[in-house]
Amino acid sequence: MSHSWLQRKRKGELLELAQRANVPDADTLLKDDLVLALEEHLEANESLFAKQPEFSEFYGRSGSPVKRERESPSEALVTTKTRRRTLVKRVDSEEASPARMAVATRTPRPVSRVASRVSEVDLPASPSQLADIADQSFQVAKTKATEIWDKTRIDEAREWLRENVSSVAAIQTWILVIEAVGLQYQTLETGYTAEIKPFGSFGHSREVRIPDLSKLLTSDWWAPATLWSLTNWVLPLVVSYFFNLTLRSNTKHKSSSRQYKADPLTFNIIKALLAYSAYQIPTTADAALAGQPNVYLDRKPGWGPFSEGSVSTVRANVPGGYYGIQIGALVGVLVSLYDAALKK
Repeated sequence: MSHSWLQRKRKGELLELAQRANVPDADTLLKDDLVLALEEHLEANESLFAKQPEFSEFYGRSGSPVKRERESPSEALVTTKTRRRTLVKRVDSEEASPARMAVATRTPRPVSRVASRVSEVDLPASPSQLADIADQSFQVAKTKATEIWDKTRIDEAREWLRENVSSVAAIQTWILVIEAVGLQYQTLETGYTAEIKPFGSFGHSREVRIPDLSKLLTSDWWAPATLWSLTNWVLPLVVSYFFNLTLRSNTKHKSSSRQYKADPLTFNIIKALLAYSAYQIPTTADAALAGQPNVYLDRKPGWGPFSEGSVSTVRANVPGGYYGIQIGALVGVLVSLYDAALKK
């Protein structure tokens, strides 16, 4: 019961319990390893933590499994001993008479003959026997399948993947990967390479196209890639590293799991501001704010040292364009706030 009580806790709660119990290297452990470490540490130091209210449910539900294991064999031994003694007494108490001995020696002969004849006859199995055989076969197959499945370590890989993907950094990385793949897919144009002819009269011929890698040697690829990198992750990462609000939060419960090398909230705010300054689409609303309604204000071409062509390439080829970048930053802000709320 103590193991299940710890297993139902969230990882943040387990980390707090580990800090109160002084479990070493608790921040570096996964949830399952943290549960085992806590259980072993609390059982080894029962005299220290049994009276603390945080661990009362652990010791109250665990009971005394050692005593149960010690008591169960002794009770079984006593039962067998009493049965043997009663059987010995009954055998000793019975008086063997000659008449009974004669009957006992004569009766097994016909019974043994009948049993031997019955064994020679091939009788069909009853439905209950067939059901038992089928159940045994199923249990054997289930055991072998479980052993093979455990050897594949798929469950461990799934838990590891789930533990690492369920984080703010993983979600932010996926957003950046989607933006980068969309930009590079559109920037590196595909060219005709070969044609796959059909086999006999089946199928149709298909053209094989691969990205034009010669674009990597020109500024048509490097300029948009550098602009996107600066505005979407390089500059936001630098600013969020120095303006990291997680370093001064949670001063009561200091833990490495509650702090980030770079603040994800600051990262996404800076990313949204840079996207607005670089890829903003001019509208009549901007002119209305300037006192010129129904007029498109002229913007300076490009962004810093980058030309208008590079800015337009990024704006047109990133999935969702300017609004796609802003939506990605908004998702990052919401995930950062939700993660901070869970760690309180």
